[in-house]
Amino acid sequence: MDYSKTGAEEYHRLKEYAETRFSELSKIFQDEIRVLTGYEALICRATVILGNYPPKDITDRSIRDLLADVFDFLYISRRLILEGYASTAFPLLRRAFESISLIHYFMLLPNKAIVWDKGKQLSNVEIRKYLDSHPMGESEEAMKDLYAFFSGATHPNREYIPTRFLGEGNQFVLGAIGVPNLLVLADYIRRLIELWFWFGALISYYYRDLLSSVNKNYGDNYMKIANEAKRVSEELLKSQRELWEKERGREAKPASNTA
Repeated sequence: MDYSKTGAEEYHRLKEYAETRFSELSKIFQDEIRVLTGYEALICRATVILGNYPPKDITDRSIRDLLADVFDFLYISRRLILEGYASTAFPLLRRAFESISLIHYFMLLPNKAIVWDKGKQLSNVEIRKYLDSHPMGESEEAMKDLYAFFSGATHPNREYIPTRFLGEGNQFVLGAIGVPNLLVLADYIRRLIELWFWFGALISYYYRDLLSSVNKNYGDNYMKIANEAKRVSEELLKSQRELWEKERGREAKPASNTA
């Protein structure tokens, strides 16, 4: 075998593998993608509106910077997941989670944004506890679950590193050449929708007066996407449970003794 030639050929196929995965998975998760792209377009609209009005103060400026940070990380995460690079999206999703947490925190405690703007790091544990205690915050249990999921997968723990069987039946295992596990992939997409649901709600609420005064149908468009996100997320979770039960059933089924 000409290893130099074969290696070069596989390298050039990496993009082809990713395009193939993107095409296949986009057909399977059509409803979910419609929700995700709907949120992306909505936040782009909000950004264009905000771009015509200067921030009122440091808190407003900080939230705008975090808005852009979250959007970039969530946008790229969708592409990675659908191109078959789902596990590489974990650090991006964790970053988005922490930035969304900060946005929520600053909306409730504007003075904290001033401290943060001066360079002080704020503990995510501190933020989660405060949001849990506030009537307009978020459940610490739910946030802790998301944070634990993203954090665990961000580090190279054995349970999150796929076994690719290189040299054990597989000769080339890089990129998106492997067929992804749809059960795992559905979980990634559902959590991505959860982040968008939270992010979209915060931005649409915080800037509601400006957004609605400039764009009359913004609020209706937001509610339509949010309701669809809830429906799709619930259906996706139901499908995950059904797939999980089927997998467990196959594992528990005794092997046939017939020749």
